[in-house]
Amino acid sequence: MIDDYPDMQPAARVVSRRAALTGGALAAGAGATAAGVIAGWGGSPEGRAGEAAFNVRDFGAAGDGKADDTEKLQAAIDAARETGGIVLLPPGTYLTRRLTLHSRIHLRGSGGDATVLKLWPAANTAILESPGFDKLTGTDSADGTTLFSVRDLTLDGNKDQNPNGGYGMRLYSYAYEISDVIVFNCRNDGIYSEWGTSSALPAPSHQMEARLSGIRSHDNDGHGINFTGPHDSMFLNCLTFQNRDSGFRIAGNSPGTLMVNCHAWGLDQNIAFDLAAAHVSCMNCYADLNGGIGVRISRSGCRWIGGTVLGYNHAGPGREVGIQLVAGPKPDEPTGTMIDTKVMNCATAAVDFGGERGSSSIRALFWQPGVKDKQGVPVPGTGLGWIGTPDPTTQVELTTGLGDRKNLVIRPAFDLRVQATPPAPAADAVRVFARKVGGRTQLCALFPGGAVQVMATEP
Repeated sequence: MIDDYPDMQPAARVVSRRAALTGGALAAGAGATAAGVIAGWGGSPEGRAGEAAFNVRDFGAAGDGKADDTEKLQAAIDAARETGGIVLLPPGTYLTRRLTLHSRIHLRGSGGDATVLKLWPAANTAILESPGFDKLTGTDSADGTTLFSVRDLTLDGNKDQNPNGGYGMRLYSYAYEISDVIVFNCRNDGIYSEWGTSSALPAPSHQMEARLSGIRSHDNDGHGINFTGPHDSMFLNCLTFQNRDSGFRIAGNSPGTLMVNCHAWGLDQNIAFDLAAAHVSCMNCYADLNGGIGVRISRSGCRWIGGTVLGYNHAGPGREVGIQLVAGPKPDEPTGTMIDTKVMNCATAAVDFGGERGSSSIRALFWQPGVKDKQGVPVPGTGLGWIGTPDPTTQVELTTGLGDRKNLVIRPAFDLRVQATPPAPAADAVRVFARKVGGRTQLCALFPGGAVQVMATEP
């Protein structure tokens, strides 16, 4: 496979000494120095081979929103392919069909509000695609493009003029970076990424993980970001909204993915965060929904820590659930889920335990006023704290800020160690403890006045 696609090489063979000496990137996202970028804006194509930057205008790209710039853009990318380097896209709207993005190529726009790659009418393809994608997808191969990056530009899928398909990016790749990129208006997914399960890359290998930061993906007819590899990748400060399917779908060969400060919202998104790979961790993320599901978990070991899940008391049709645990592809999934968050205003329920399989810790503060009719009367059966039944081995602490709602606190079997009688608790509280009297263990309740009630004594 590597011989068929020369740029699909193991990480040990793709570090360019020339790129290091000229301000290029040793690894995806290392970027260019300010001087290197400025120096790359002028000159002729003939002079580019020995430099770090390749300006698409030097290759004839118009960027006027009218001309088909595909061949000119691809020529700039191909020119940088031999040594690796930066391909500069000055401000403009570049109409293009599919562009093949090779290893060690670093696309640099002039900002999402200035540089736009827009899909040519009736192209019905991805705007950026890794070479050999159709042959690699679904194979679990360790091949693929690597050590490339894309930043500071917009990808416009032009879906009204591409009715049969279109992606912002479609990648079978690893060890890459996407940063400060806007992707919108695609007939399918904004970004689709896939790779195999391999973790045995030859040295020197700086990384296999992808790093995605500052991405905004919206108004796509598929998923905002459909991420199925590489595993152990990282998302930071990303935003998805108003996508037809889910905002973030983490699935397939992407276990161990870490997401920090990510936000998904929108009326049209069925699911804000779809955690369909094992051991995905979301820290301080925000699921903002108007109907549908905030966070759906179907694989084991996933975590949603901090952050918020906010509904809009969507009156229907359909359900509005904050966190939903659904059956996974294996009989015992999901297990080992860890949740510690706040859930508010979800019309159906804050938490749905329907598919939960045990050994989890589910902790949430919820505020669930429920749906009201036109007369302002609460609609029965809405604004529930939970639906379904957690597994007996799962620890649950669901508490509400509304005094008329029930709490759910479940602790699986645990041990109380024998101790001396503790101090009395505060008023309106009872303290439970274990002590030993006459050689026998007692389970006791201690009341505010200091009185001790023995509830059970060892036979």
